[in-house]
Amino acid sequence: MNAVAPLWLLLIQERATLIQQAPGAQNAADLTLPIGTATLRRHGDPPTPLQIEHAIESVEDVVMNVRAHLGAAARLATRDAALHALARHADAAGGWLGIDAVEQLFSRLAARAAGRPAAQDALPVDGASAARLVILRELLHHGALSGLQLLD
Repeated sequence: MNAVAPLWLLLIQERATLIQQAPGAQNAADLTLPIGTATLRRHGDPPTPLQIEHAIESVEDVVMNVRAHLGAAARLATRDAALHALARHADAAGGWLGIDAVEQLFSRLAARAAGRPAAQDALPVDGASAARLVILRELLHHGALSGLQLLD
């Protein structure tokens, strides 16, 4: 019998990131991670490469054990409007933002931080958007997740 992998809902807020089991799920506690758009945001739009590196380090420290909590076969999904907006800047076909698309978004953020003109890339690089992208990227990597399902 093949069990369906548990679905976890992601919401990135200003001061915390919430990972909650979808309605109807059982036997797992929700996670509240002490990282959010305001806790990572630094002055400067776009953030500098050093600010991005510091944000990555901060997020890694918090999400290192997420996979153990979610389980190996977990799926991550969101109704978060800001994450949906971010996904529109990627190749997010069919309501799916895969890890490769997230990496491409991150590469674009890094290029903007390194000086690529805004006229060459419409990706939002304000502090909150950059923080959201770093949190998502690190959650996918350290949670060994293949992407993010975009729910209506």
